[in-house]
Amino acid sequence: MRISNSQTLKIIAILVLTYLVIGAVATPAAARYASPEGSNAGIQAGDTVFNGERGLNFSALQPSPPLLPPLWLACDDGGSALALQALNNDAVLTGRVNVASAYLDRPFKLYNDTWGSAICTISQPTGTIEVRTGTALGTDVDPKRTDTRTPAVIPATMNVQFKLDTTNLNNGKFVNPWYEYTLRTPGGVPISTVTNMAGNTVSLEGLDGDPSADNNVLAFSIADQHPNPEEGTYVMTFTAYNGNDAFYTTEYRFDVVRYTLAASVSPSTVSMDETTTLTIKGKPYTHYTIVIEDTMDGKPELLVTGNYDIYVDKYNATVHPDWSGTVSVPLYLPTTTGDSSHTTRSYYPKIYETRNPSTSTTVQVMVEPGGSTKEIVLDDSKLSDDEYYCLGDAIHVTGRLGKPAPDEMDIYFYITGPNLGSNGAKPSNPRISVVDGDTGTFDSVHISKGQTEFEFRWETGNTALTASTYTLFATVNPTGYKSRGLIETDVKDYREIDLNQPSINVMFPQEAPGFFAQGDHIVSLWTARGSPAKNGYTGKIRYYIFGSNLKYTGIREFPLLKVDESATDEQMSALAEKSDYPGYSGLNLPRSFSANLSEGEYTVVYQHPMNNQAFDVRPTQGDAYSGALTTLNISSGERVDVSALQTAAAVNALKDAITSPLVDDSLVIQTFTVEKPVVSINPIQNYEVGEAIPVTGTTNLECPIYHPYNQIDLPGDTISLAIYAADMYYAGKTQSTERIYSARATPAKTATGATSRVVSFTIPAERSAQMRAGDYVAVIKCEDIKYEKEILFTLHEEGYRKANSLVSPPTGEEFITSPPPTGWATPTTTLYVPTPFAIATTQAPSENPLGYETAFSLLSALAISCTLLFAARRR
Repeated sequence: MRISNSQTLKIIAILVLTYLVIGAVATPAAARYASPEGSNAGIQAGDTVFNGERGLNFSALQPSPPLLPPLWLACDDGGSALALQALNNDAVLTGRVNVASAYLDRPFKLYNDTWGSAICTISQPTGTIEVRTGTALGTDVDPKRTDTRTPAVIPATMNVQFKLDTTNLNNGKFVNPWYEYTLRTPGGVPISTVTNMAGNTVSLEGLDGDPSADNNVLAFSIADQHPNPEEGTYVMTFTAYNGNDAFYTTEYRFDVVRYTLAASVSPSTVSMDETTTLTIKGKPYTHYTIVIEDTMDGKPELLVTGNYDIYVDKYNATVHPDWSGTVSVPLYLPTTTGDSSHTTRSYYPKIYETRNPSTSTTVQVMVEPGGSTKEIVLDDSKLSDDEYYCLGDAIHVTGRLGKPAPDEMDIYFYITGPNLGSNGAKPSNPRISVVDGDTGTFDSVHISKGQTEFEFRWETGNTALTASTYTLFATVNPTGYKSRGLIETDVKDYREIDLNQPSINVMFPQEAPGFFAQGDHIVSLWTARGSPAKNGYTGKIRYYIFGSNLKYTGIREFPLLKVDESATDEQMSALAEKSDYPGYSGLNLPRSFSANLSEGEYTVVYQHPMNNQAFDVRPTQGDAYSGALTTLNISSGERVDVSALQTAAAVNALKDAITSPLVDDSLVIQTFTVEKPVVSINPIQNYEVGEAIPVTGTTNLECPIYHPYNQIDLPGDTISLAIYAADMYYAGKTQSTERIYSARATPAKTATGATSRVVSFTIPAERSAQMRAGDYVAVIKCEDIKYEKEILFTLHEEGYRKANSLVSPPTGEEFITSPPPTGWATPTTTLYVPTPFAIATTQAPSENPLGYETAFSLLSALAISCTLLFAARRR
């Protein structure tokens, strides 16, 4: 059937009208003036636009008659055109606004060797997220102007509004919904809809108006989002949009905790006519009332100079914590006379939540009848329940005198314990027994006149002590245990210290449970106690790896303090004062190491230098050597040649050397397997044009591994997927214009007991709808380890399954089943019971759309235009 030119033009007109209707539905209404480029695209004279925006239409700035192409938007610098931004013939920006800082906030006009007259301004987006709270949101007190607006910690039950501080984005005349917030939980879950303080469900997306304005509708508490909200680090992200493209983002990290009322006084023991400090921990900007109801004379008094909201009298006042969750006030202990002034007295100030008196606590203030420099108090250990001291650690001991030193003086220290002299022994050299009056038999520290506090560091390495419990004493006189008097009060001049044997405990992380692909990192985790091979804040562990044609040794230097790689000197010093020396680290061998290994099982041996902090067994090349292992030197003078031994025999030779009676080193053994890299993709069958196509499978490639205290932070292998039409691919046409779809992913974290990891992609339905039925090639690559494979599959026409009586193909989830347990060897000599590591959940990167939808729309419009021109010529 022939179609006349007039019929053709009618059909084309209908197509054009349809396309314009679809475009009108799909395109948001413009905020500045109507423009096909999208929301906020049309620019009026005097408008402000921002670096990063795209698709902007500057045709409203055209003079009459309009400037002819070629057109630019340019900074008018006294007639010189600077910072030119290319426009098309319709005065539409061809890329993103990109103006150097020197030209920001200056006049821009249309330019083509002559100037237009209308002006717009280009600015850099500004503004950061801050937190608003106060009485309007339910607290007892409004924050002061000087209080921070970016607290590090926010109570779970506090209503807050996240808003921008002073921002210039309001000057852009954005009137349609143009920005959003996204709250991400500690588990990585994004939240864009919340229950606000009024109990209403509100969306954090599609917001308009001023993002820096107070808005109670957007105020909410974390506790209202879930009955038992996670405590941990949350992230709030602000995103401003131009059409569908984000052109400005900023984020704010904060911790969420559930506050409980607590209080303390420091010092807790004072004398009359002295002042102590009462510190209250509670919810920020909440009223707490302090009452002193004791009936005994000399009870504490609230000084009028305290930081109060309400001061009733010296026994009753109300205060509030700021964002730190703490508030401190001074307590004065008045002088009394009579018998009570010669006895020790205790008082118990009470603190309660003003609006909820049932929430209360008390503190004890002890008043001594008088102080003396002979009264010494040693502080308790600062270690947590899961930490302990080992021989080789430096133990930081702090204490104080009952009264400031009247002049310069020495404080003396001695220890008692198993196999030591009955009068005590010198801590730094327990072979020396204490002799009263002989200062050389004590350790000591010197303090100055007026000084009260003191500190003593006990280095327990090379002391010949055995693992046991010891008691450290302090005295102002050089006299030992036999001369020590009884203690009549709670003041303690001693501290009990448990010293354990040095140890090393090892494990493979769950993410890498004993199997590694060639070309990936080989990792393990350990905690080594007893300050191994200590040098300042660092220590060393030696390791050996034995396997097929491999005998290798290396030395690992690592922080002896529980820190990640970003720790500062100040943090290291603070931890050192706490004497926290667990020695967290592990193997983290580079890709090049495993790339050169054969497939098979390998044995790794970890060596701790133990009490003498010296490796009594070492490679013949010396302590610092890393490389091929041939000969071992033993401190007794023996040499062991392992160069010709098979794996098992070499391991046994090393074990025999280390377990020699003349060697105090210890070892732990693990085994691991090295495999060829593999990505096994499940069959891609029976999918039709227009369906989402899952590409799923398993792999032994590396997933993200993050253990900051062990100095391990690996992003995982990046696996890419590229889809090509088979005929084009085999013809060698693999450039980006021939690529149908591409994406990247990282293997999922290893499930417990798994022997492989899941990797998955999805070709979106909208992308599949643009593909023709036929054969395709999926190319899987991992450039990190030079891996590549091809998968051929067929995409069928719509209705193929129905015509061939086939069931629907799997969605991808059916492939992800529970993997069978593996038999990887665990450490064979020491059970590993580490402090819980802070393991961050790392998500695989999401697919990055390549912009085919936009390109398809533009090509459609171009095709219609060409058709109209062709039809006009035929007429």
